[in-house]
Amino acid sequence: MNGMKEIFKKEIVRVFKDKKMVFSVFVLPIVAMLGVLYLMGNVMSNMHDDIEAHQSKVYIQNEPAGFETFCKTTKLDMQIEDADKTTEKGIKQELKDGKADLYMVFPEKFEEHIQNYKVGDKVPEITVYHNPSEEYSQAAYNKIGVQAIEAYRQTLLKVRIGDMSRISIFTVNADTEETIIQDDNKASGKALGTMLPYLLTLLLFAGAMSIGTDMIAGEKERGTMASLLVTPIKRSSIIFGKVFALMVISGISAVVSVVGMVVGMPVIQEQMMGGVEQGMSMKWSVQQIIMLAVLIIALSFLYATIIALVSVFAKTIKEANSFVMPVYMIVLVVGLLTMYTTKEPTTFSYFIPFYNSAIALQGILMQEVSMAQYVITLFITLGGGILLTGIIAKAFESEKVMSS
Repeated sequence: MNGMKEIFKKEIVRVFKDKKMVFSVFVLPIVAMLGVLYLMGNVMSNMHDDIEAHQSKVYIQNEPAGFETFCKTTKLDMQIEDADKTTEKGIKQELKDGKADLYMVFPEKFEEHIQNYKVGDKVPEITVYHNPSEEYSQAAYNKIGVQAIEAYRQTLLKVRIGDMSRISIFTVNADTEETIIQDDNKASGKALGTMLPYLLTLLLFAGAMSIGTDMIAGEKERGTMASLLVTPIKRSSIIFGKVFALMVISGISAVVSVVGMVVGMPVIQEQMMGGVEQGMSMKWSVQQIIMLAVLIIALSFLYATIIALVSVFAKTIKEANSFVMPVYMIVLVVGLLTMYTTKEPTTFSYFIPFYNSAIALQGILMQEVSMAQYVITLFITLGGGILLTGIIAKAFESEKVMSS
């Protein structure tokens, strides 16, 4: 036991005394993650502002005088081009090339058809062409080709009918201000639960990987492992000390990163959503905090044993990193699955390693995981870590493995 404490203390001190390692393990991940999210939010905000400020280039064929007046009255900001001065093929090519944003074709004598319409006559059709692969064109279609045209249609209907309420069968949410009924904590948990399991999995594994390969494979490569093995300390104590140290370091790294994300996310989201409230703040219950903390510890233990096991059979840090990368990719893919799943997980899902922890984390945040499902997840996660620890201990006893 004393030997395990000494190894544990040695590894912890080695990490925390190295300022560069402290920065790379505890500070750099959260700075990089928040930096990327902030940059994405800034880019999205700038793109939205650019689209809003852009003056759409619109070709209109057979433009009726009434629509021209409507556009001036509603102050639609667009550059109108006369479609009669070029060919239809040329206009469509400009749309494809992104040089034009919209092409609107009115039937000839449009207003005359509207005024002289009789029941049974063919309804005039306005054709609107756009390029959905171009942001400017798509925005022009939404603003002019859909919203403005609908407003113009309503204006013409009012002229024909007079009192629009005569054809208004019913309205939806016209006089009701508050129509959204939800549990704000659950809604916030769902927003966090979409991304947090994936990011937490990434941070936990990445934190363990960056240090774990050096703890064992690095010492084998430097030759210090051979010296450590000939000391009076039991080999099982050596591996337990290293695994628990790695578990603590990766766990602290993940907690720091998650706290930083939860604190910084509202600011970033406000920037991405243009200042619209999205309810990212939530009240954490004591039960949620305890369940999250215990599960993070269990995950840290499992990932630490995976990294340690790979490192035991590797000769160098480079080789250990190449061995662990496929496992890392599997863990990331499993974490991604929770971001794009709408079905409620079955009880069997909580018996699947890696995936069970991701859906359990999501369930905790959304307050939807049952205690039985949570216990199953803990049992599988801790059981996997214990099993791998036993395999590592056996490998440490093998001179062939440790001398390679």
